[in-house]
Amino acid sequence: MNPTTMKRIAGELGVSITTVSKVLNNHDDISEATRTRVLAKVEELGYQPNAVARSLTLRRTHTLGIVIPDLMHSFFVEIIAGIEPVASGRGYGLLLCSSGEEPRKERAELEMLRGRQVDGIVLASSYAPVNTDMLLRLTRLGTALVMIDRDDYPTVKCHRVLTDDEQVGLLATSHLIDCGRRAIAHIGGPAIVHAKRREKGWREALRAHDIKPADDWIVRGGFMESDGCRAMKRLLTVRPRIDAVFAANDPAAIGAMKATWEAGMRVPDDIAIVGAGDIAHGDLLRVPLTTVGWSRKDQGRHAAELLLKTVEDDAADEPQRVIIPPRLIARESSGTSLRHSQEQRT
Repeated sequence: MNPTTMKRIAGELGVSITTVSKVLNNHDDISEATRTRVLAKVEELGYQPNAVARSLTLRRTHTLGIVIPDLMHSFFVEIIAGIEPVASGRGYGLLLCSSGEEPRKERAELEMLRGRQVDGIVLASSYAPVNTDMLLRLTRLGTALVMIDRDDYPTVKCHRVLTDDEQVGLLATSHLIDCGRRAIAHIGGPAIVHAKRREKGWREALRAHDIKPADDWIVRGGFMESDGCRAMKRLLTVRPRIDAVFAANDPAAIGAMKATWEAGMRVPDDIAIVGAGDIAHGDLLRVPLTTVGWSRKDQGRHAAELLLKTVEDDAADEPQRVIIPPRLIARESSGTSLRHSQEQRT
């Protein structure tokens, strides 16, 4: 709004131009009575759309921020597909941001969303302890927060919608053991909680079958295809040779398959590979990828419902943890399960 218009509104209401500016910028040091009078005049004169005036009256922008690691990753796109109908059905728009798994960029995106005064944020965090203060400040300022997929920042009290990541590792590794594999390596993710839990599930499955992993059976890296490719090249040098790999997510598993083929080896004949996340079109790969999946749309829907409940309810609920159960999706990259073969013979 230009200064002339603000001066006219101030003059007609008998208030200062500063007061009008503070109302329009949603400052807290204005009484509700004054806020209501100013916004009514703004609406009367037609200088702002009614919806904006109503949002300012309610101190809401009816926008939600979403910060995910990768806008091109189908896993997160499907989560957004679960969030959007819930949000739009209740009159909220979405602002989408990508951190690229970089904590510094994630912080910048959170700062931008705070500046836009979004009512709430859904965050799949790249995790950096240095960003804890930012998240604590957001929640103190009343910005609703829900974490999806990632379970880091233990001191930040907020709702979380996750899967059982230990079970993800356990399902994947147990399946490879059922397929007759014994030297099962692991391509780990970055140093974030849910990647560590998948590694723990891998170890638990091996322990349950009296398999002791060698130190060089695990390579920790990242969640990108290039990370999986680099890690697999290292694993291919291990002796005695490994015969299977559980990768912390599907892109890393696809990178592992690429490195295996480049080395002149076959999947699953020489090395069986299992991922996690059930990436879109994983069944259409050169060798369809065995994975552990869960409903991303359910994950998004729960996140949106918890976020809007926090935004719209005056009384703050205790933080909830919603766990979406994982399931094994067996395809060709892991070979034929011994158990399945025995069932077929009988």
